[in-house]
Amino acid sequence: MSYPARRGFTKKYGQVFLRNREIAAYEVGLLTKTHANVLEIGPGEGVLTEFLLEGGYKVEAVEPDHRLSGLLMERFASYVKTGRLSILRESILDMKASSCDSIIGNIPYMISAPIVFKIFEFDFKEAVLMVQKEFAAKVCAKPGSREAARITYSMQLRADVEYMRTIPRVFFDPVPAVDSAIIRIIPKNLDPEIDLKKADDLLRAIFSARRKKLGTVLKDIKSEYVSLRGEDLSMEMFLDLCRNYRKND
Repeated sequence: MSYPARRGFTKKYGQVFLRNREIAAYEVGLLTKTHANVLEIGPGEGVLTEFLLEGGYKVEAVEPDHRLSGLLMERFASYVKTGRLSILRESILDMKASSCDSIIGNIPYMISAPIVFKIFEFDFKEAVLMVQKEFAAKVCAKPGSREAARITYSMQLRADVEYMRTIPRVFFDPVPAVDSAIIRIIPKNLDPEIDLKKADDLLRAIFSARRKKLGTVLKDIKSEYVSLRGEDLSMEMFLDLCRNYRKND
């Protein structure tokens, strides 16, 4: 299939459109072949959708822009008719959580964090997402490094996250001001001793005063953490802090 003609789409939803088929094929190729059901976030004009359908996947595409969803209905009418493709005209952020094997999407930069955390409401095995390069660097940073941020710990508490590939901005239309990156997310089996909400609240407290030592920000923590700052914590140290700090609430 060729790319459809542009129809004067705006950037209302913060989307830019991938114009490189090799990259689209690479993204789809990262999915586990035995996973049959795919949730696609923001399919746009269908560059990933095409490769997913040709690869034999059953696709549920979530597209809030009625013009784009209409285009997809026309372009992939035969797949819609056979039930291989369903198109939901809503935002992933408003979607009721469900089960799927895989999640994929080139997601809008301005709502990357809400979308990334929204998907953990779903029961899924893997996700392949294209996001802003700087966002990818943060979620994939090593805890305890200078690059680590609040989102680093919050994300890696929930999943193993891998930085797969940098995508130059010139492969998009309209050309954005930043480069993109593809990340792969595998949900973790959560530690039963860790309450996610309390862990996120703890991260909020730590990183809202990231230049301060933990002993100044938090009460009743282990002595070995008192002189550290949030970005000094390894993931193991943060988990230990969560377990013990929770007991002192």
